[in-house]
Amino acid sequence: MTTVFTYCLAFRYRLNGLLLTIYLNLCGCKAGRGLKVLRFPTFKDVPRGNIEIGNRVSIGRGVVFEIPKEGSLIVNDRVTIGDYNRFSSMNRIEIGSKTAIGESVSIRGSFHGVKRELPIIDQPSKSEPIFIGQDVLIGAYSVVLQGSHIPDGVVIGAKSLVRSRDELNSYGIFAGTPLKLIRFRE
Repeated sequence: MTTVFTYCLAFRYRLNGLLLTIYLNLCGCKAGRGLKVLRFPTFKDVPRGNIEIGNRVSIGRGVVFEIPKEGSLIVNDRVTIGDYNRFSSMNRIEIGSKTAIGESVSIRGSFHGVKRELPIIDQPSKSEPIFIGQDVLIGAYSVVLQGSHIPDGVVIGAKSLVRSRDELNSYGIFAGTPLKLIRFRE
């Protein structure tokens, strides 16, 4: 009985992946082979050729893509995106291959201004690109802010904050707020 359930679940993941591939292709975007999707993601804006998803990508449930027409999202091959993640940017977000993103991670490439003379909601947004290298692990409940650059092989511990001014070394393990080097991967 367990085997039948496992096959049904795998079929559902692949079917949802096929539906997402068709949707993205109809919107002028690209999606590679072997896309697996636990639950269809939410799109805050209709994609307009500004999203690319590589081969063998897995997407969990409750994922939100908030990528307006002036922004772009590139997810390379063999990336795993956990449940309840949010990708939001009016600029570019690029995720390198073989990267894993834990659950409830927020990757935000844009923010409202905070000057006193205007209400927050009326202020223009600032935006900077975010680059996440290959073979990166981002722990659950972490936040990656605009302008951040995470080099290849980096591990970001759970509940950490990555800012543009953080200088990260390849294959380092970092955690906390502010981010601190714990050690290097062996």
